[in-house]
Amino acid sequence: MHSTVRPEVVLLLTTLDLNHPDTRQRPYHRDGRPFTRAERDLLITFTPEEKAAAIAQIELEDEWQRELDEMKDAFVDLLMKYFAKLPEGSVVSDAVAIMTDEDYAEFERLAEIATAEDTLEFRALYEGS
Repeated sequence: MHSTVRPEVVLLLTTLDLNHPDTRQRPYHRDGRPFTRAERDLLITFTPEEKAAAIAQIELEDEWQRELDEMKDAFVDLLMKYFAKLPEGSVVSDAVAIMTDEDYAEFERLAEIATAEDTLEFRALYEGS
């Protein structure tokens, strides 16, 4: 059976800001932009399947964000473990210089993820996976 889920409608549903103060008057994107007339016209045609797909996508994005936040926290914790051993005014390269091989490998893994968000490198490494 052919899917009736329209990706463009799912995308609109995932960007809908239900907490915008003016949402009773017109729909807004989460970035604050009001929906265009064409977007509003498309939005009101969503099906139950498209709503379910949007909810599933939002849940995936929330899970991804939680995992990313956990990795950032682990990155900071790892660095702080070594900064605690260093004099005030030390920099990351000082902490890296005294890391164990195991912690250095973890540092490299986490640094790539925690510092690359919203960069071309991050998108190249993780888009589509």
